[in-house]
Amino acid sequence: MAGTGRVKGWRAYGRADADPAVWRVVLLGVVLALIVIAYFPFAWSPPRIVRNQVTRTADGSLQFGEMNYARTSGTPAWLEGVRASGSIRIRLQAYPRSVQQNAAVMMLASDFWHTDFAIGQDHSDLAVWLRRPGSDINGGPPFVLHGVLQPRRWNSVEVILQRGAFRIDVNGRTRLAERLPADSTQAWSPGQIVLGDEVHGGGPWQGRIRLAEVRAPGYAVDYIHPHALLIPARYLYVPDHIEPFPPMNRGQWMRAFLDLLSFIPVGFLIVLSRRPPMRPVPATVFAAALAVALAAGKFLFQARHTSLANLVLETVGALLGALLASWLTHAKHRGATLRGPRHPRAAVDSGTGERRT
Repeated sequence: MAGTGRVKGWRAYGRADADPAVWRVVLLGVVLALIVIAYFPFAWSPPRIVRNQVTRTADGSLQFGEMNYARTSGTPAWLEGVRASGSIRIRLQAYPRSVQQNAAVMMLASDFWHTDFAIGQDHSDLAVWLRRPGSDINGGPPFVLHGVLQPRRWNSVEVILQRGAFRIDVNGRTRLAERLPADSTQAWSPGQIVLGDEVHGGGPWQGRIRLAEVRAPGYAVDYIHPHALLIPARYLYVPDHIEPFPPMNRGQWMRAFLDLLSFIPVGFLIVLSRRPPMRPVPATVFAAALAVALAAGKFLFQARHTSLANLVLETVGALLGALLASWLTHAKHRGATLRGPRHPRAAVDSGTGERRT
């Protein structure tokens, strides 16, 4: 019967509600699960001073290892001319150490999420990101040429954009030719030329580069030449961990929504882990502090990212959970008050002293 089922449900809730220790154990389990999700696979990589592994070889090429810092000090002087003309020619000669890597070889970008162009290796595939009408702010989706890169040999890549005529040549052979809007470069923004890694580190490419040339109206720069890039002996390693706000694409919005859902049980359990139950606002503040702690911890692990949107939606999720727990608690108490005592005292007739039925 429906009524009986509802009563049994309230009784089960009441038994758990009577012991906050049960809720604390469940809360601990949820927090541990969130820690695993936030930091897996636990690749420890905190900010630190590291030795730069970019070195110049005897033939003048640059060799890249696991910690690379080779970038311009600021925005290249040719960028405004490229934006106005829609024309740029990039020549790259690279010697990958192996095909077991997925990283950028050369790029113009301001951070991990804002890229004007990037030439990267994805195992034996060549990937070229180009910011253009219809792309995201990271230049995606990239143009991918499958199986064109070979390890332990020099690979020549040429990317040409001439007023909408776009072409990619690999080892002297045209591999892709497309027509893009003539104003494709107008959306390009200030950034740095970087070789062998992301702008702020975190995605090293290993191998050698002997040519990294950009030709633009009035300019021809080979960034392999001495003094073209900053290559310090040591540097502060602090990769990008904070995603842009608002989220840039559907995937980031979906992750933010999942973060909201994951913190509903956190707010719910925090309220019920106290006797008397914690109020929704303090419970939400406590959950928000947990969200901030988890976000801060991501700065200690490689390729872990957080954002303001995640923190906001996690706090909203905790508030929803806290309000739900508070409503259930008050509804249970109101129900108990309306039903009265479980064994009411039997009424007694004042004249006879006998029970009245």
